[in-house]
Amino acid sequence: MTGTRAPRDSGAALLTILLIVAVMSVAALAALDSLGRSLNLSRISSERSQALWAARSTEAVGATAIRRLEDLGLEAMSNPETFREPITLPFDRGVIQASIQDASNCFNLNSITGEPDNVADMQFQELLVALGFFRNNARELSDALADWIDDDTVPRTFGAEDGYYTTLDTPYRPANSQLVNITELRAVRGFTPEVIAQIAPLVCVRAATYQPWLNIDTMTEDQAPLLVALYSDELSTEDARTVIRARPVSGWQSRQAFVDNSVIKAIAEPARRDSLLMTRPSHVRLTALIVSGSSRETLDLVYEVGKGSAPRLVQRSTGAF
Repeated sequence: MTGTRAPRDSGAALLTILLIVAVMSVAALAALDSLGRSLNLSRISSERSQALWAARSTEAVGATAIRRLEDLGLEAMSNPETFREPITLPFDRGVIQASIQDASNCFNLNSITGEPDNVADMQFQELLVALGFFRNNARELSDALADWIDDDTVPRTFGAEDGYYTTLDTPYRPANSQLVNITELRAVRGFTPEVIAQIAPLVCVRAATYQPWLNIDTMTEDQAPLLVALYSDELSTEDARTVIRARPVSGWQSRQAFVDNSVIKAIAEPARRDSLLMTRPSHVRLTALIVSGSSRETLDLVYEVGKGSAPRLVQRSTGAF
C-alpha cells in the first residue's frame, strides 16, 4: 500500500528548496560582485600602468621639444609667446595635455648654504622685504632656513637647531641638508602656510647650491622682487617694475641693453650682480595632465637648459587627482 506525503512534509520540503535557492542566489550575486570588482581593479591597474608609461614617455618627449626650441635659436627661447601654446599628445586609450613654461625666474632656496658670508642669505632677506615682510621677520626666516640646511647644530642669532625642534609636541630634527622640495618648508620654524603661499611664486628648489641666471626677457612685473634681491636695497620694487615695463616689444637684445637702462646704470657697481641676468632660460618646466580611462596623473618636470648640451632633467614630481 503506497503512502501519501503529508501536506506538512510537502510544505517543509518546499521551504527547504526555497532557502537553498535563496542561499545560492546570494552566493551567485556575491560571486558576480567579486568578479566585477576584480575586473574593475584589473581595468584600473591597466589604466594606471598605461598612465605611468605615458609619464615616462612624456619625459623624453619634453626633452625633445625643448631641444627643438633651442635649435630654433635665441628668439624662440626668449619669446614669452613660445611658452603659451599647449601640447596635446594622444596615445592608446588616453591623452597627454602638456604645457611648457620658462622656469628661470625664481630664487633658489638651496643657494642658502649656511656658510659664513653667504650672499644668498642677504638676497633672500631682500626678497622677503620686497614681498612685504618686516626686516626682522625676514632675518628670522633666513636664519631658520640656513640652520635647517647647514650641517652643524649651532643656531644662528635668529635661527633654530635641535634645541628648538626636539622640544616641539611632535619632536624632530632639522634635515641639515639641502631641500628636496619646497613642501619641506612646512617643517622649518616660521614658515607657516601663509608665509609659504606668499613666497611660493618666487622661490624654487634646485639641486645646485648657486643661483641660476634669471631670464629678463620673460620676467613679469610680479617677479620684480627678484631684481630687488639681486641688486640689494639699491633698487626699489617700483623701480624694478619700471625697468621690466621698459622691455622692448622684441625683448632685450642683450644683457648689456638691459644694464644700460638708466635705472640700472644708477646702481653702484659693488651692489650689482649683472652676471645673473640673461636673455634666455636657465630652466624650463613641463607640466602635464595624463588621462588614461578613469586614471588621471599629474607630472611636473624641470629641465636645465642653455648650457650647450641636451636638456637635463633635474626635478620630477608626480601626483594623482
